Amino acid sequence: MMTEVEDRTSIEYQRLTWDALRKSINELVNKVNAMNIKNIIPELFYENLIRGRGLFCQSCVKSLMASPGFTDAFAALVAVVNTRFPEVGDLLLRRMVLQLKGAYKRNDKHQLLTAVKFVAHLVNQQVAR
Repeated sequence: MMTEVEDRTSIEYQRLTWDALRKSINELVNKVNAMNIKNIIPELFYENLIRGRGLFCQSCVKSLMASPGFTDAFAALVAVVNTRFPEVGDLLLRRMVLQLKGAYKRNDKHQLLTAVKFVAHLVNQQVAR
């Protein structure tokens, strides 16, 4: 078992590194607020955001829906990440549009307003043009 985990091409090794990346990104995104965003951003860039861009977007959307009061902090975080990796901002916008459509179809006012507010913050931060 140990030799299989040490082999970088094995499925088990890939799964372990993927889970570690997911946990690390989730932890960093969940800690974000207006006061500590400057400390979180370098730690986030230390992670492999190219590989984990979907994980980052998923974590942002889940954290946003759980705590809509931090919409401005999440938008600022995405704006900084977007300066280095524009494909991450594009992916997040696509997912937010899908979130908007789903909330509208379900007539979920709370989720719809949260998503609209987040997209508005992204426009103000010039992630969406």
